[in-house]
Amino acid sequence: MSKYIEDGLNDGGPVAAINVTSLVDVMFCLLIMFMVSTPLMTPKEDVDLVVPKAKANVIEEAEFELSVISVDAKGQVFMGSTPLSPEPDKMASELSANEKLKTDGRAFIQGDINVPYEKVLDVLVALRKAGVEKIGFITDPNFKKGT
Repeated sequence: MSKYIEDGLNDGGPVAAINVTSLVDVMFCLLIMFMVSTPLMTPKEDVDLVVPKAKANVIEEAEFELSVISVDAKGQVFMGSTPLSPEPDKMASELSANEKLKTDGRAFIQGDINVPYEKVLDVLVALRKAGVEKIGFITDPNFKKGT
């Protein structure tokens, strides 16, 4: 740089510095617009969902004990009637020890209507880590349409 530019003096020639003042103004305006519009995009109230019921075939007791993972309203996970670990990694190792799950490659999940969705996701993750490829959901076998 020349001595004149460093001292703030300019001899009338071109200046080799970038003026970013206008860019800062544009970015500041965009920031303000995003800050104002973001709260308007969030939903005002929670969405209530009612999980639908469907008619299905009854599962035999032997198959229930060996390939159905249940999640109760408290979030406790069971394989048939045997409790499983609540942590997905430990649950995956427990599920991978089940020979029926390994040979069939399928499992069923039944969850209480009041169970937190995160618990069902934990079971899904554990089943995928255990190598189960086909996962189904159990519905109410006594369900009648229109009730």
